[in-house]
Amino acid sequence: MLYFAYGSNMHAPQMQQRCPGARFLGPGRLKHWRFTITTRGTANILQAEGAEVYGLLWKCTPAHLWRLDRFEGAHFGNYLQKVMRVQSLCDDRQVSARIYVSLARLYPGKGRVDYLNRAVLPGARSAGLPEPYLRELESWMPRKPIGLGDRNYRSRLRSLRSRSKN
Repeated sequence: MLYFAYGSNMHAPQMQQRCPGARFLGPGRLKHWRFTITTRGTANILQAEGAEVYGLLWKCTPAHLWRLDRFEGAHFGNYLQKVMRVQSLCDDRQVSARIYVSLARLYPGKGRVDYLNRAVLPGARSAGLPEPYLRELESWMPRKPIGLGDRNYRSRLRSLRSRSKN
């Protein structure tokens, strides 16, 4: 069975840890869906006429798919497994692939820096996904690094305290 990864499972080291022996087949494209981030901060896709989602196709065994169900929380209802037609960009043919779609927390949230930087973006870059799509993924990054505001605030607070002592 083929699996279409559009989120953190695009990152080969993570996928190999979760599904040892799964074989990377190449990039793919799912038409009329768009990438989004859930309110949990993880990847999801939503139907959207004219849009497209890029990802990676993996050849998986039934045991791999069972493990993916556990990692994706399908047994808790976090994601629903669907089989959809995906265009393989290696040979330009339509293939059937399993895809995970979240039915809860559909409203777009903010991307988690660690999630996007650790797995999603490296996986997308290493697979050579199109540059405009990489920019779309990067657009989900928070505008300011987490914690930067706190550090600046503490620094200003220390500065004010030291001035008040003098």
